[in-house]
Amino acid sequence: MASSQLTFLVAGIIQCSSLMVGFATRYAKQDIWWISLAALLVYLLLSSFFLNLVVKFPGKNIIQINDIIFGPFVGKFISIQYLGYFFFVLVAFFQFIGEFVVSYIMPETPQIVIEILFFLICAWALRKGVEVIGRVGLILSAITIILYSLTFFLLLKDMETANFFPVMDVPLKDMLYSLSVLVGVSFANVFVLLMLIPYVNIVNQVKRAFRTGLVIGGVSLFFISVQYIAVLGDSAAIMVLPYYEAVRQINIADVFTRMEILVAIGLMFTLFIGIITAYYATTLGVAQLLKLRSYAELVLPIGIIALNFSLVSYKLSIHMARKESAYFLYISFQLLLPLASLVVAKIRKLPSGG
Repeated sequence: MASSQLTFLVAGIIQCSSLMVGFATRYAKQDIWWISLAALLVYLLLSSFFLNLVVKFPGKNIIQINDIIFGPFVGKFISIQYLGYFFFVLVAFFQFIGEFVVSYIMPETPQIVIEILFFLICAWALRKGVEVIGRVGLILSAITIILYSLTFFLLLKDMETANFFPVMDVPLKDMLYSLSVLVGVSFANVFVLLMLIPYVNIVNQVKRAFRTGLVIGGVSLFFISVQYIAVLGDSAAIMVLPYYEAVRQINIADVFTRMEILVAIGLMFTLFIGIITAYYATTLGVAQLLKLRSYAELVLPIGIIALNFSLVSYKLSIHMARKESAYFLYISFQLLLPLASLVVAKIRKLPSGG
């Protein structure tokens, strides 16, 4: 997999989390634009821990690294924690795509039908291997950037700079909470790529490619938030998907209207990237944990289990989304485990040949 493909996979996963930007806007209100940039800076710092870890063990994914650092027993226990996280992300992405399509595009269609369709497409792509995932991710993410850029220019005439003021007018607690939402979910989903990084052709380019993807994705969220705040103002805080609602306002000479389809296409493209990367991370991780020769035979069973969880765990996911400690838990999970791994590797002088 080329480093450029890794870059756009990272960017695509962040872009598909625009739903969570809308959720954070309920608390950040008109300050969401600069908080999205702050979230990018915070995650650039957090990502340095697990990037240093995977670069320290070239050609190894996080499951294999755990076995090397902690041994076969403790390592597998820690790997199970990672796999639980990967699976949770996969279930969440299935929920997001089903709820979005049913709520905004095809309200008469059962959610399970939408999720099964995406499951079948992702399962087919997954069996084709990591190279196909990388190529598809690059193309879909690049198209999404073009679509979102087009909506920005079409909305320029409807933007009001007064909607950005006053700045820092929300309570500090709400600022920190919205920051934790963006860092803990919008950016933290890229953590699943720890299972794909070993397949990057040039190891020395991993850090730069990953961070470039973070910047592209973070800047995309920034421009998304700027658009809907400038167009909708205070009303953005009460909308589930303010970006989608803002693009609905586009009307160029009564010819270019209903342009929200561009947002829908971009969101479905990037959610496909999110699903397939989390799907791959979970399937490959379970296969390695069970010492199977190939992950191919696990593709359908794990996908079916994830589909069922996405339907029956809906109320649980809503509860977790509203629980303030949840986002801090996601962040600490991605900070403490990689940091502990680095410390133990340093103490044990691993890798022995490096």
